[in-house]
Parts: sequence; structure tokens; C-alpha cells
Amino acid sequence: MSQLLTLHNQKNWVNLQCVVIVVQVRNLWNKTTHEVQFYLTSWECNAHKLRQAIRLHWGIENGLHWTLDVTWNEDACRVRTGHEPQNLALLRRIALNALTVV
Repeated sequence: MSQLLTLHNQKNWVNLQCVVIVVQVRNLWNKTTHEVQFYLTSWECNAHKLRQAIRLHWGIENGLHWTLDVTWNEDACRVRTGHEPQNLALLRRIALNALTVV
């Protein structure tokens, strides 16, 4: 039996199997930060499998964004109008993929 309250618009959540809450505590020098992340999934509630999937996702995500920011200084890009931000982001990813394959 679920211990969650009834979900808003429950018909939109028919495949929901599990709600995952990840609490991250980081100690950096003299500062401690807490971050809470929520994941909704149609996977069965298997803590080991869900932990692996979340770690894999963030490992790829962090590696990609770090590379894009360090290589092309993407975070400092001031292009903000029209389709230009999406177009530049796509071109950077194409270039990164081309350089990674070689």
C-alpha cells in the first residue's frame, strides 16, 4: 500500500512506480551544503538499480557540461535571442562529438 498522498491529476501518472528522494550533503572547506532531488520513475522500486541509473545520468551530464564550459566557455556565452542559443549549443555538441570520435 502506498504511503503517498493522492497525486494531483492522478490519471497523468498511470505508469508511476516509484518516487525517489536523493539527499546530497557536501562539505567544502568550511561550508556544508544540502541538496534534495526528487525523481519520478516508471521503474520498479529497486534502490540499487535506481542509484546506478541516477549516478550514470549525472556522470554523463556533468562530464558533458564541464567539457562544453571549459572547451567553449559555454556558460559565458551571451547569445540570448531567437534560435541562436539552441543553434550554438547544437553546433558545440556536434563539434564535441566529432572531436571525440577521432
